[in-house]
Amino acid sequence: MEIKVLRLGQIGTNCYIFHKTDSTRCGIVDPGDQGEQVADWLNKQGLEPEAVLLTHGHFDHILGIPGLRKAWPDLPVYCHPADIGVGDTTRVFGENFPTVSSFGNATPYREGDVVQIAGIDVEVLETPGHTPGSVVLRAGDVLFTGDTLFAGSMGRTDLPGGDEGQIMKSLRRLYELEGDYQVLPGHEGQSTLEQERKSNYCLRMAMGR
Repeated sequence: MEIKVLRLGQIGTNCYIFHKTDSTRCGIVDPGDQGEQVADWLNKQGLEPEAVLLTHGHFDHILGIPGLRKAWPDLPVYCHPADIGVGDTTRVFGENFPTVSSFGNATPYREGDVVQIAGIDVEVLETPGHTPGSVVLRAGDVLFTGDTLFAGSMGRTDLPGGDEGQIMKSLRRLYELEGDYQVLPGHEGQSTLEQERKSNYCLRMAMGR
């Protein structure tokens, strides 16, 4: 599996494009807020997206959906139902931002669901805390951790729907996964799960260490 990261917007959201080496079909994890830029990049690479997979519903991870659907109107979008939203807007940082539901059809996925995108199986792990519907997506030896687990830290819990107790449970769950994984977070640099077990204070705090 090949993975490309595009860092988008003022907040520097990581948008991941993944595909098999011998295929032009691809999946998108968190399109950030610059969908037309992502679409241009895909077209230049000769890649055709099969679906968008969201780790959660915050604006800096979802605002790129309309730009992608401008290029591919029937592009499926997957999101945990707790983060799809009710109504067209949600209030964050004193401003109104679109919800996932405001962009039209979104397909809900939940714990244990496996979606096959571009011939690659992607498993959904529920990891609430940053938002009620935050998920980590596992594809082979890769974890797309969204804003649950960062290299050296964790996602904030002081935004609407955040819950520190829940994110601690989610971090414990990730710590206890068997084996090692690449950790590809929603912001900043990547890591490995084994490295985070050793050095991430938040992860160790979640384990009571």
